[in-house]
Amino acid sequence: MEQTDIPVLIVGGGLTGLSAAVFLRQQGVHCLLVERHRSTTFLTRASGINARTMELLRNAGLEDTVVDRSLELIEGKRWRELGQPADQIPWVVLRSRDLADIKNAVIVEEPSLDVADVSPARAQWCGQDKLEPILRDEALRRGADIRFHTQLESLEQDADGVDAVISHRGTGEQTAVRAQYVIAADGVRSGIRQTLGTSSTGHGSLGKAMSVLFKADFDPVLHGRRFVISYIANPQAPGVLQTFDENRWIFGFFCDAYRSGGDEFGTERCEEIIRNALGVTDIPIDVQLTQPWEMSHNVADAYRSARVFLAGDAAHVHPPAGAFGANGGIQDAHNLAWKLAAVLQDRAGDALLDTYHRERHPVGAEIADQAWMRHTYRLDGDDDLGARLIDTKVVAAGYRYTSSAVAGPAFDTAIPQQLDLTGRPGQRVPHVWLNHNGRRISTVDLAIDDFVLLALSAQAPWADAARRVAAAAGIPLTTHVLGTTLTDPDGALADATGIDDTGALLLRPDGFVAWRSEKAADDPEAVLKQVFDQILARA
Repeated sequence: MEQTDIPVLIVGGGLTGLSAAVFLRQQGVHCLLVERHRSTTFLTRASGINARTMELLRNAGLEDTVVDRSLELIEGKRWRELGQPADQIPWVVLRSRDLADIKNAVIVEEPSLDVADVSPARAQWCGQDKLEPILRDEALRRGADIRFHTQLESLEQDADGVDAVISHRGTGEQTAVRAQYVIAADGVRSGIRQTLGTSSTGHGSLGKAMSVLFKADFDPVLHGRRFVISYIANPQAPGVLQTFDENRWIFGFFCDAYRSGGDEFGTERCEEIIRNALGVTDIPIDVQLTQPWEMSHNVADAYRSARVFLAGDAAHVHPPAGAFGANGGIQDAHNLAWKLAAVLQDRAGDALLDTYHRERHPVGAEIADQAWMRHTYRLDGDDDLGARLIDTKVVAAGYRYTSSAVAGPAFDTAIPQQLDLTGRPGQRVPHVWLNHNGRRISTVDLAIDDFVLLALSAQAPWADAARRVAAAAGIPLTTHVLGTTLTDPDGALADATGIDDTGALLLRPDGFVAWRSEKAADDPEAVLKQVFDQILARA
């Protein structure tokens, strides 16, 4: 049997696993990814990419590629003011009896998507069938080892690493893999999570469902009206209609609502269901794919089990309402990648990896609850439940972390009620446009691979102290001092970050504020050594 040694084995080649491969290679970590299917997905499934996830793809050099293959998500009002441009789609969620009655549809949700004041990126509507190949190609370009049609056969871990056996599903050829760490991105029915015996908490199964991908030209009945989702409140044929590009649609429904018509859901049966639900009889419908699945709400109680980490749907699953699922998986991968790199490259202690659970689990649990509430509210319009919903922009960009990898006070909740990005440790750095060597750059773009020390002036020697501390510890660090490498043309940085001319911010490689000093210190080198030792668990 062939033997392969690798720092990180990734099991699962969906959006989470492929993102992990990109982010690990961005950090210089070698990885092997195995995916049981023959290729990336043909289903559109997850489509909404929020602004925070687009920031991560932007920092990986993928923003332009994704934008070229997407429709920009935009507020409905703004879309109408711009004359309903074809390359944009309004984030509008409707409830209607059917498509024939679309003019009387009720707007269930029309969230604010104006993030220009908080992000350099824009939310996009990009089907998973388009995004996965982008991530795959980038991971391969960066040197990741990706093996499709290959499955995990066994996994055992010891104090020093993980032994796994993988096999090619076509030839049966097996390979023994010795990895230092494993990322379980193997989906809702995660075999690794079951092997580990990790328990979950949540509402459990919400029902067996079917998604039908089809093509149809509904312009004659829509009369120019556009939306991302319409809940079809047809008593005889309920379901959810989701729009994509190029006249592609997905109609989703709970199977139990249609059992009387037969237990099988073949192409003809699905076409019949779609016609009955949408009230269209004379428009050609081309069913392309059907996908059975189970809607559920569960969050793993532990994201880490020694050398194995759960990510994406393997860690948290919830209804698709809000388009939080894929975004959460990509953000899991980003949070974990820089920490694995720091430990594998001997810059941090093992305890840094514990902060993956401590940071991502509270966020995943709160997002899962927000998705469940959105789903329930959209179905029955419960105003009490609707009042508990947090604005989509806040959920997407406002989550914050409390852990030992943050040198600052704890937060009461992982997601605030209102967006509050003020430069506090544990928050994503506030977005401010700066000038860097004649080029416009956001503060969000500063932290890509390394830690970043940002000082507002040279009055206090933070930058020099940070360079000495980082050099002694072998920590990759970039320093920026306002007025030298960076300028602040709008004079907005001090107010946005809460520091004065003698203060400084330390940003983690994921763009979150690790530490903040509002003013100078008597011994900046000692302060920063203590900060780095805490954040990287170097004690």
